[in-house]
Amino acid sequence: MAYSQYYVKSGMFHGSVPLIMGTRLDALIFGTNPVQLNSIWDEVLFETERLHSMLNRFDPSSEISLLSKDAVHAPVGVNDELWEVLLDCRKYHELTSGLFDITLTGFSGIQFDMDGHTIFFDGREFTLDLGGYAKGYAMKKIRNFLNLSGVNQAFFNFGSSSVMTLGNHPSGKPWLVGIDNPFQPGQQLGTVELSGNSMSTSGNLPNHRLHVVDPATGELFRGRKVVSVVADSDTEAEVLSTALLLADQEKAEQIKKNFQHISVYTFDLQ
Repeated sequence: MAYSQYYVKSGMFHGSVPLIMGTRLDALIFGTNPVQLNSIWDEVLFETERLHSMLNRFDPSSEISLLSKDAVHAPVGVNDELWEVLLDCRKYHELTSGLFDITLTGFSGIQFDMDGHTIFFDGREFTLDLGGYAKGYAMKKIRNFLNLSGVNQAFFNFGSSSVMTLGNHPSGKPWLVGIDNPFQPGQQLGTVELSGNSMSTSGNLPNHRLHVVDPATGELFRGRKVVSVVADSDTEAEVLSTALLLADQEKAEQIKKNFQHISVYTFDLQ
């Protein structure tokens, strides 16, 4: 059940959803018109639910699930938005030396027909997983909508793993965001200042199933490591936090050269 509340004294709208895109969403949006802010929040909810329905591989009726099922048999046409998402994922696969891979095993097996906008899996079966991309893409869409709506101050948080900001904190200073130590509850590994940019954090949690697959080996990543990436681009922050979690130091330095306006915070907790 979604929750929302407007606080007149601070001009702050707080909205939250306990479960969307696999995690909790909390939002702070600042403005003086509560009716407009409620309308903006409703649109944000609609958009995140739409993207969740499109990109959720665990939903057998989602567009990405249907594509995974059908493209192994014959070329499948996709809508314009999903086509652009898949092209974006191909670009990031190349820029991260293959460490960002929505197939988890072999991106080269996806054939893109640039004229017909169809996808074919070259005879192999893939379950396309956009878990390392979807929240960043959602943040990008939300940011664009907020800008068009005249909002210039906001803070969005997907389960503390993906954070998007517009402007600064009401104090006038940057937003201060902590990076939690998943192996020591209550302990922070560091803090980061955000001012109109985004941060994404990736790592394993000791009490949850392993979820990051190394496409080079097909094995689950088991390291005690946390990587946070701050970027101007919401999607780049999301993609890079996962890719750099898997990268050794040499490959990480090579990957970082392909991106501008990023800061990387790596914590080896072995």
